[in-house]
Amino acid sequence: MRSQDQIQKLINQYSFTLDSGDLKGFAALFKEASWHFDSSDPVHGSKDLYDQVLTRVILYKDGTPRTRHMSTNLDIRVDEEAGKAECQRYVVVVQQADDFPLQVIYSGEYFDEFIRQQNGDWRYSKLTIRKPLFGDLSRHLLSRLS
Repeated sequence: MRSQDQIQKLINQYSFTLDSGDLKGFAALFKEASWHFDSSDPVHGSKDLYDQVLTRVILYKDGTPRTRHMSTNLDIRVDEEAGKAECQRYVVVVQQADDFPLQVIYSGEYFDEFIRQQNGDWRYSKLTIRKPLFGDLSRHLLSRLS
């Protein structure tokens, strides 16, 4: 599989794991990475990401947060020689719950960084989220990220 395809798959896993309610699987994507949200302190590794961020996510009876994270405008740049890659993208999140009509609840600019491992697979090394736009997050998070 081409490097760009592997990276696209990682970005898709970001959405699929989170939207399916697999919060541990989502956190595992950042096992050896840092997660930066706008101006707040960075979170390092999957345990801290789970403890500091993912424990705020509201899961419904079906085990999901009833969301869809959609990545658009992906601009993936791979440096094969250095074993590094970057992606700039937009993320839009929609949500619907029994008492909450389908609507956009969030959008942000994402700056992903990846490194190639010894075995040739790619992994996240850093994710920075900037310029977030907030809708009604009351059915998604117990407390808003700041």
